[in-house]
Amino acid sequence: MDFPVDILSSMAQLVVFEDEAFVQFLPLLFWRTLFELRLGRTILLDRVSQWTGQPVTGVWTRDWMTKVAEQRCGAPANRPIRAGTVLINGRWVFTDPPSFPTTPTVGMIGNKVAYVVCDAALAQELSPEVMLDPSRRAEVLREVRDKPKVSGTLLAYPWDIVRGLPQTLADEWQRVDAAIDSELDPRICLTSRDRIHVGERAVIHPTAVLDATEGPVYLSHDVRIGAGAVLEGPLYVGPGSWIHPHTWIHGGNSIGPVCKVGGEITGCVIHGYTNKQHSGFLGHSYVGSWVNLGAGTSNSDLKNTYGHVRVPINGTDVDTGDAFFGAIIGDHVKTGINSSLATGAVLGFSAFAARAGFVPKYVPSFGWVSDTGIHAGKADRMLDTATKVMARRNIDMTDEEIELFLDLGTRVREVEAKA
Repeated sequence: MDFPVDILSSMAQLVVFEDEAFVQFLPLLFWRTLFELRLGRTILLDRVSQWTGQPVTGVWTRDWMTKVAEQRCGAPANRPIRAGTVLINGRWVFTDPPSFPTTPTVGMIGNKVAYVVCDAALAQELSPEVMLDPSRRAEVLREVRDKPKVSGTLLAYPWDIVRGLPQTLADEWQRVDAAIDSELDPRICLTSRDRIHVGERAVIHPTAVLDATEGPVYLSHDVRIGAGAVLEGPLYVGPGSWIHPHTWIHGGNSIGPVCKVGGEITGCVIHGYTNKQHSGFLGHSYVGSWVNLGAGTSNSDLKNTYGHVRVPINGTDVDTGDAFFGAIIGDHVKTGINSSLATGAVLGFSAFAARAGFVPKYVPSFGWVSDTGIHAGKADRMLDTATKVMARRNIDMTDEEIELFLDLGTRVREVEAKA
C-alpha cells in the first residue's frame, strides 16, 4: 500500500479515541474498547496502523476501561497529548490512505469528527472525557477554522460491520496473499486457487471444499478443517481455529482466532475463543469473545414479513435499515441446547440463556434466562464461570480484567440507563 508523502513525520503521535457513539455498540463494548472490534481480518486499531503506515502511540477510552485498554492495545491509555498529535476516531473506516496537515485541523465526515490535528492549545484542552462529550468537544473545536470533508465512513452500529463484511474481506485480499504453506492432500477441492491462502501447520481433511469462486478464502496458521466441511469465500479464519466436520460456511464471515465452529454460518463476525461447534444456524450476527452456543442453538436473520430488522440497543429498538440481520451476542454469553434467538436479538455481556424455545429478544447484561423469566445474575458467580472457561484454554484472566468484570456488575445498569 502506498502512503502519501505529506503524511506527518514519524515523530507525530497517533492517538485513537472513542466518542459518544460507543453506547451504540453495547453490549459488545463492556469488555473491550471500540477500536478492538473486529472488521475483516483485523481489529479497528490495527487498521489505523496499516492505513497510516505509522504505529498507534496511544488510545483514549472510557475511564473504567483504562487499565484493560493498556494491556490489550499495547499503547498508553488516556495519557495527555502534545502539539502535533493526531487524534483519530476509532470508528473511522478508511477508503483511502489518510493524509494530515501540520496545522490545527478537524477532518469531518458529515457532521462528525474523523480526526483532529492538535497544536499546543488544542492538546491542552482536549482529553478523553472531552472527546466522549459532544457538547464539550464542539466548544473546544469551534475556533478551528480548517474543517475539510474527508473520505471513508464512521461506523454507527454493529450491523454496519456485518453489512460491509463481504466487501471488506474482498478488498483486503492482495495477490501476495495467495499461498499454500501447508502440506495438503491433492484430493482437497480448491476452487479458484489463486484466491486461497492456507497458513502453516494447517490440517485439512481431504474431503473438505475451499471455494473462492465468490471471494477469497484466507485460512491462517494452525487451522483445522474437518471432513466434508464446505468453506465459501469471502472468508477469514483466524489462527488456531477448528472447523468441525460437515460445517457449511457461506460467504462473508470473519472467524477467530481460536474458535471452534460447526453447523451452518453466514455473514458473521465471531471474536476469538468462541465456541459454536454443534449443529444450528448462525446468520448475519456479531458475536463477542468467550461465547459458548449450546448444541442446536439457532438464530433468525430474516423476518417473515421481509421488512427491516429492528434491534433493541440498550433496550430501545433501532431500525437497521436491512432485511438481513441476526443477533448481537456479548462476550462471555452462554446458551443452552436448542436455544432459539429471534431476528435482531441482543444478548448482553455474560448473559446466560437456558430456556426451551425462543430466548427473549433482549437479554440485559448479567441476565439469567430460564423458563420462569429473566433474573439478575450475580457478577461474582458469573466471573467464576468465566475464569474456568478461560483456564480450559490455558489463559488466565488478568487482575485488571477481574476488576473490570466485577465492576461491570453494577456499571452496566448505569451505562445502559444513560444510553
